[in-house]
Amino acid sequence: MKYFVFDKERESTCYHEFYKGKWDGKTFWKSDSISLHDNILYEHQGFTDAIMEIVPNYDPYGETEISIEQWRAIGKVVKQKYCSSVALYQEADNWLKSVFEEYGCFTILGI
Repeated sequence: MKYFVFDKERESTCYHEFYKGKWDGKTFWKSDSISLHDNILYEHQGFTDAIMEIVPNYDPYGETEISIEQWRAIGKVVKQKYCSSVALYQEADNWLKSVFEEYGCFTILGI
């Protein structure tokens, strides 16, 4: 992966974790999560802007649950307004295909 890493590849805790399903309220850094370094998220501000447009309660410092419908809407916004973030979105989308089949949502755990 170019943008995201798996838990064993993390070099610090300055990451936004994409957690499969609804967060259990206690577990962090699951081995089957993917994580996005805060610097990469900063470099791709359009990705964050698209999330915030569709999910106004998105909290980059807390937890935010994202449904499949919201994720698809985020993808449309990214493709229409933030071309520089399309590859980042697609990388997450590839991982999320199987997640949505099993869980129907995912949770972003902020830094």
